[in-house]
Amino acid sequence: MAELKEVFEMVSQKVEPELDSWNQQEARQRRAARNRKFGALVVVAAILAAVVVFALTNELDRRRHQTGTDPTVIPTEPALGPVVVGLDGTIHERIPGMPGGASGLRFSPDGNTIAFMTDGRVATIRRDGSGMQTLTLDTANSGGDAQEAVSWSPNGAQIAYVAYDDIYVMDADGSNTLRLTADPGGEFSPAWSSHGVIAYWQGATSGEDGGPKDAEIYTIPATGPGQAGFIQTRLTHNGTPDIEPTWSPDGSEIAYFSTDRSEIWVMNADGSHQRRLFGSKENEGWAPAWSPDGRRIAFLSYDESERSISDRPLLKVLVLDLETREITDLGMRVETDLNGPSWTPDGNLLINRYD
Repeated sequence: MAELKEVFEMVSQKVEPELDSWNQQEARQRRAARNRKFGALVVVAAILAAVVVFALTNELDRRRHQTGTDPTVIPTEPALGPVVVGLDGTIHERIPGMPGGASGLRFSPDGNTIAFMTDGRVATIRRDGSGMQTLTLDTANSGGDAQEAVSWSPNGAQIAYVAYDDIYVMDADGSNTLRLTADPGGEFSPAWSSHGVIAYWQGATSGEDGGPKDAEIYTIPATGPGQAGFIQTRLTHNGTPDIEPTWSPDGSEIAYFSTDRSEIWVMNADGSHQRRLFGSKENEGWAPAWSPDGRRIAFLSYDESERSISDRPLLKVLVLDLETREITDLGMRVETDLNGPSWTPDGNLLINRYD
């Protein structure tokens, strides 16, 4: 019996290890199967995530293309939108994010922000297309091409603009509004000098294209009314519409467009020594803008045979060299003189291009 018991124990000891080995192998197989299933799920999830990201990216690209917020997308149909161009007509930069119908674009003195008009309101946007802010309610100005404009103070802290046909100034964030003029007619196209004086044109609020017949150039201190009330100085008295003043960089002279004469005129800051600066053909000299170095004036020339799709006037962008009197055509056009050229701090031009 002892021998039989010994044999039985030997058999039992041999079988148990084999059963344990089989169980361990089965467990390993189950784990491997689970791992394969989990891996397959991970792959499927990754594929689905990639599909979603691809779809979202395409949608964002489509929206950026539609809204003009992607600076790498260059529109091919008018209106082409705001661009920074060199004096040879080369496009250096496209400004993204500008709403359709924006006009009167003006760079801040540091070149980082653009002020403009949109839907009758003053707004600003950063150069990269971000941070757009609407600063005013509807300004309710009279109609007419030459009657809406904005202008930065020399330090970039304030903006001059037109509301209810009067000149106002405000801080660059829209606060601390100050009314400068209160005339029965209207005051338009403010231009801020380096000496803190604002030039503008005054005339009837008729909405007449190019300014009414009684339009003349005035100035007023940017600090507003003094103890004696509104202090305005009339500079022109010639009976022909004078509009759209622009200051020389040193604040010593003012150039302006004399519409009936179709000429750019210039005068001293006090209105003295008025003389013809340039005029070579009819309807040439709109929206003059003096360059930061004082050597050039950019302006617009209107050919009556050219109209936009919306039947608005199209004007060529030209640059006058004040020393040589040579004219450079930049080869692009804007829609109405509300989109006159604006100089960048480094001597290029900001143009809200139509084509």
